[in-house]
Amino acid sequence: MDQDGSFRSSGTGDLTGAGPHAGASRSVFEAAADVAPGRDGFTGSLAVQGVQFLTQDEAGAVLSRLDSLTRWAQAQQAKVLHRMETLFRDDLLQEVGREDPALTFSLAAEEAAAILHLPTNTAKMLMSDAGRLCTTHTATLTRLEQGTLSYGHVQAVLDQSQYVPGPELAGFEAGLLELAAEGQTCPQFRVKARRMREGRYPETIPVRHKSAFEARRVCLVPDEDGMSWLSALLPAARAQLIYTQLSTAARGEQASGDPRGVDQLRADILADLLEGDPGDDVTDSGGFDRSDRKGCRDDRDTHDSPSTGNRAAKDRTRARAEILVLITAETLFGADEQPAELHGYGPIGPEAARRLAREAARWTPVERHPDTDEVLRVGRRRKVPPGLQRWLRARDGTCRFPGCRTNAVISEIDHTTPWSHGGATDHDNLEHLCRRHHMFKSRGFWKARQRVPGIIEWTSPGGRTYRTDPHLTLAAAGTTTGSNAGPCREPDKDAAKCAPIPMSGWIPADELPDDGDHPPPF
Repeated sequence: MDQDGSFRSSGTGDLTGAGPHAGASRSVFEAAADVAPGRDGFTGSLAVQGVQFLTQDEAGAVLSRLDSLTRWAQAQQAKVLHRMETLFRDDLLQEVGREDPALTFSLAAEEAAAILHLPTNTAKMLMSDAGRLCTTHTATLTRLEQGTLSYGHVQAVLDQSQYVPGPELAGFEAGLLELAAEGQTCPQFRVKARRMREGRYPETIPVRHKSAFEARRVCLVPDEDGMSWLSALLPAARAQLIYTQLSTAARGEQASGDPRGVDQLRADILADLLEGDPGDDVTDSGGFDRSDRKGCRDDRDTHDSPSTGNRAAKDRTRARAEILVLITAETLFGADEQPAELHGYGPIGPEAARRLAREAARWTPVERHPDTDEVLRVGRRRKVPPGLQRWLRARDGTCRFPGCRTNAVISEIDHTTPWSHGGATDHDNLEHLCRRHHMFKSRGFWKARQRVPGIIEWTSPGGRTYRTDPHLTLAAAGTTTGSNAGPCREPDKDAAKCAPIPMSGWIPADELPDDGDHPPPF
């Protein structure tokens, strides 16, 4: 952005409109001139004017300049992110007297994630890119700032530059930028950039493969309408083999008369292999009926079945897995058709929830009810009892740090006011935190308080405040124990006057609770 507030993508031209309607609409881009630089680093403002009067040629020209403006803004964001990391490094060095690059980076990325409302990993990626752009890849940053390079191309340059010897990095970067100037899409550029890197530095291939192999993982991403994506990052050869085997099995089932499509069969066969039991198929949620399988399971049982001992071991392994479903008493007994909640996913249909309840080996109330022994407060006892652990898991759902989506099942329960400082082991002084964010709080970088039960107020190292709400809201005590129970509307009410929405969950038979025996109500 120039001193007068106008934007110039590559040093020539401006963003004003041209054509027969330019005079009528003043200008497509109108900049405020002679604006003194402020403490926020900006020197002017830019506005879009008269878009409805653009001709086809003008619209194309403006769209191109808007794209350049977006790239310019991404370059400025990279500079600011790198500046933020530098400030955090200096502050931490002054506070603890030593450098800790990993901690500095993590704290700065968390602050950026909260400001930008981004997941932590996304903010980390942006800050990592910014650090390299502002240090070792300044030529790429300049091209991004000029608007001649998209951020997708920038990421390809950074990725292919890994493990290139330092003295040769600038020359290799220049070669990539020359290649990017040919007007290729990001996927096209990535292919050519990778070939260039592999041709010049073949010794980097095994190093990169080893690094990628160490990043293998399985991911679960909730989707719409009762579905989720289960994906795995695997070595290419192994992934291809698995996919080929699933495809071959699917074609075999079709040849035997199975009416399902190949995609459906691949998914169903994979689920059967992992679950070990087709009896969990859900017909009321868009799935398929066991009777529709045309002998697929019978054939596998006859020819490929494991030994009885192996099957028993698999059954024991599956029994240790927990699925938590939250459902109102009315829905549970069929008095209404309100959706239930599958922990870690979201709403599911009432029929599917009731089916899970019927198949549950153990059933544990999550609601606070006069007829149960569910514990919400244990005072100065440090250990959180199993009943309260399950209640908190249902309430929180995930780590309670701003923006973190780590499942509560693999998070740690933390005393908001530390137990060593007099904090009680009560539901209104406990929350789930993943290991990293637990460390941030314990070391005092981020501060938390829970003035209202379940609502965590955070203060970042930069002094900004954020609020995280529980996965399940709270209902006023004395309300009807059903789907009509509403959330507490008065944040300053005494905690004792609020109780969790009456919902219920169940756990496996071998995870016996310490607070009583509650078999399924059937």
